[in-house]
Amino acid sequence: MKYGAVGDGIADDTSAFQKAWEDACKGSSKMGSVNVPAGKVFLLNSLHFTGPCIPKPLLFIIDGEMIAQSDPKKWENGENGVIPWLIFDQVDGLAIVGRGLLDGQGKSWWDIHCRDHAGPNCIWLAPTMMTFSNCGNVTLKSLRFRNSAQTHVLVMGSQNVYINDIKVTSPEASPNTDGIHITSSTVVSINHSDIATGDDCVSIGDQVNNLNVTFMNCGPGHGDSIGSLGRGGTEVAVENIRVWHVNFTGTTNGARIKTWPGGTGYVRGIEFFDIHFSSVQNPIIIDQFYGCAPKCVETRKGVHIEKVRYMKMSGTSATKVAMKLECSGESVPCSNLLMRDIDLSPADGIGSVSSLCSFVHGSAQGLIRPSSCL
Repeated sequence: MKYGAVGDGIADDTSAFQKAWEDACKGSSKMGSVNVPAGKVFLLNSLHFTGPCIPKPLLFIIDGEMIAQSDPKKWENGENGVIPWLIFDQVDGLAIVGRGLLDGQGKSWWDIHCRDHAGPNCIWLAPTMMTFSNCGNVTLKSLRFRNSAQTHVLVMGSQNVYINDIKVTSPEASPNTDGIHITSSTVVSINHSDIATGDDCVSIGDQVNNLNVTFMNCGPGHGDSIGSLGRGGTEVAVENIRVWHVNFTGTTNGARIKTWPGGTGYVRGIEFFDIHFSSVQNPIIIDQFYGCAPKCVETRKGVHIEKVRYMKMSGTSATKVAMKLECSGESVPCSNLLMRDIDLSPADGIGSVSSLCSFVHGSAQGLIRPSSCL
């Protein structure tokens, strides 16, 4: 407010936020902070919070409400499409905390998205809500995110990112509204969070390693997905991913790995543990023919999926094939998979459930229902 913000949800407060950030980031004190007060609503266009910053840690405390400009015509286009809403770039030692709400007001974007509104003026790209680009030692805690035009939280080119106790919501039909997407990053933790969106709760892209997703409620949405990976024959490197203590409710997928045919590289060291499914389509799925069905062309290339463990998983499947493991082929099969203590039963309206495997090598231990096809 000291920088001229009005906080009535009508006046544009973008410049006040930018000035406050610049002073906090470049200040000489040991710790800088930007404070967004409770009881106010701040209308904001795109904001680029750029580092490096002098104070460490730098606090961004959000107790009020921040809402995005809802009219797509008032957004600028960047080099690679529409610019994001809130982006933190090259900041090390950042803590974003508070009990505030960030509202992307995305409906106007969804109403012109090509997926549901094909035509000459439709769009595929829309602003992400909060982006961390080339950042390190970041904490994001206790905030609420609602109705992003596209992905709610994007982590790219960053390391040591800790996300805890956040809540993300958008309508089940909203396009490309992933809860959290991670790409080209290492040492990322997502804990004790609730995500209900129109796309993946957590989406894991290429060049990601050492990721922990624990104690999460997911649904509705598309589940927790590794991929899609390898599109256009690109080389993939994803490893050491742990998804533990997750509840999936009414999602279109559960524990999913998806790759395009013709990619190369590897996905390895993946662990799904203590997972519960409630009326979930495709509770356990590997799809190495993503994006080409039903006309997939055989290729001798493929992303090698190995060392994947599925342990202590239970609940109900809304599809007849509860475990579907479709791997690249004889030249690049999935290898060293382990299933232990899996108990999946049919959801209401599904008579029985089964498992399906193609080009998979692995072993099963304990109770496996439906019976293992490894």
